[in-house]
Amino acid sequence: MLSALSVSLAGNEAGSRRAERSLAMQGFAPAERYEWEGGTLQTWVHPEQRGCADGFVRSPSGGACWVGPIWYRGRFGNDALALLLDEVDEPSEIDETKLRGNFALFLHKRDSVWLLNDSLGFVHVYGSVDRLFHSTSWLAARAYVGDSCVDEMAAVQYVLQGASHSEQTVARGVAKLPLGHAIDLATGHVRARFPMGVWGGSPTVTTLESARESIEPHLRTVFGEVASAFPGRTSAALSGGFDSRLIVAGLLAQGERPRLFVYGDSASGDVSVASEIARAEGLSIRVVNKDAMNLELPEPDLAELVRCALFFDGLPTDGIDDPGADRRTRKEQSIGGSIALNGGGGEIFRNFFHLPDRRYRPRDLVRAFYRGFDGAVFRRRSGLADYESAMAESIGRSVGLGPSEDDRLLAREQTEWVYPLFRCHHWMGANNSVAVRHGSFVTPLVDLQSARIATMLPLEWKNAGRLESRLITAFHPGIASHPSSYGFRFSEGPNLRARLNEWMTCQRPAFARPAINAMRRRLRGSGPSTRLVARCRSLLPGEWLLDPLLDLDRLPDDAAFARALSVEVVTREIAP
Repeated sequence: MLSALSVSLAGNEAGSRRAERSLAMQGFAPAERYEWEGGTLQTWVHPEQRGCADGFVRSPSGGACWVGPIWYRGRFGNDALALLLDEVDEPSEIDETKLRGNFALFLHKRDSVWLLNDSLGFVHVYGSVDRLFHSTSWLAARAYVGDSCVDEMAAVQYVLQGASHSEQTVARGVAKLPLGHAIDLATGHVRARFPMGVWGGSPTVTTLESARESIEPHLRTVFGEVASAFPGRTSAALSGGFDSRLIVAGLLAQGERPRLFVYGDSASGDVSVASEIARAEGLSIRVVNKDAMNLELPEPDLAELVRCALFFDGLPTDGIDDPGADRRTRKEQSIGGSIALNGGGGEIFRNFFHLPDRRYRPRDLVRAFYRGFDGAVFRRRSGLADYESAMAESIGRSVGLGPSEDDRLLAREQTEWVYPLFRCHHWMGANNSVAVRHGSFVTPLVDLQSARIATMLPLEWKNAGRLESRLITAFHPGIASHPSSYGFRFSEGPNLRARLNEWMTCQRPAFARPAINAMRRRLRGSGPSTRLVARCRSLLPGEWLLDPLLDLDRLPDDAAFARALSVEVVTREIAP
């Protein structure tokens, strides 16, 4: 399978050479090279991965390649590409409801040359400001630009939220392909694939059971496609939560017996629940204790931090301070040609923001969910206000509002779309983009079709997991009958205590949630550990790039500090 791709259009040969050196530094080896009038596509693989040709298709009329698993009309991988080359001349002709997976796709047919990704943008495509270079690697795009200047707001969002939450990236000269768009490589223009927006018609449902019936067939199709493409080669995490249980139930319903793993130590509730489920259902499961693994490894020195940054394409959601457990487990998930299924995005079937059924402005959503930090972390007087405004504007833009409309009340359906189009696209997409570099990986619970259905359903059916409990039970009653981390069995649905907890959580006013979070921080204590700060500051002495913007000692936790460390290491140690 292919691990990365890069596209160079005529104009900046020096930048293209820098990008190629960057991809080589990241551990990739060049695979297929494809040229057309006006540009060159280069595909990349990890030397230890097999099947380098898998991922590229040539035809008399052109060629196509994919990074990350792709299905079209039930066909997978190269077969899907061959069908696309046969059926379509440009993206507007693609049946988007039949295009699934987490992927980036290059498509050349006759005079049309396109680069796009999955409908919800869960594998990021990065481009240079001159529109002459594009890649699935952020570090490669940054190297092409040749400028290490940092976009301050993107960096702040990355440190505080785990990803930059707009099309801007931490590198000032590099942007993400906007959600629902494709790049016309013949002209360099970015074109909308959904002129009327990604939202579309949804089945009319009147009961909770009919809602379950509207979603179940689609998910059965999705799991069936995975099982057909990877028979006997599926792996998945299992915990006490909803989404991992739904994935395992969906695979079992297709006759797959996935290789399971669970994260935690012997005292973990997730380990206890998952181990009991695996024993009862006769499934193999491996307990993975990342903390114990890391204790056996030396703390990363500066050279190791650079290797981490190259592995994770610079700026992963948890930062680069990894002694080795994260990198090792990521590679093990798809060992032997398996596909790793992750439950990310499954909260489209639940009330992700824990808000009651009312109308909200984008700024309300920022304060409800994106203000879990001390506002005093900003050193500049306008820092917090600028952050909230930028996040609100990006939320509004994701659901179709114009630049001056970010204070407008959203329809309830628009609020529900914020989760897949904003949260999942930016944050989950950052993680998926790293995962597909190192093996087959997919988040099957959320795609264009499932999001279109789920966002139109009444919120009361999602609260406390009512709908998702029914989905799990429909796929596999046995899996649903085991205890969960929520104090009830999914086969029985949320009990009174779970429903009361959900109601109480939803009653917290959006405007008051920053104050509630502040109270929790005072009661529980927060901030990065002094030992971590001292170690990292000693490795990189002097003022850090983000010191003028943020008081890094006031960051909410170690992960946020590790992200600030990532920005510093990439800027200082990895030349563009």
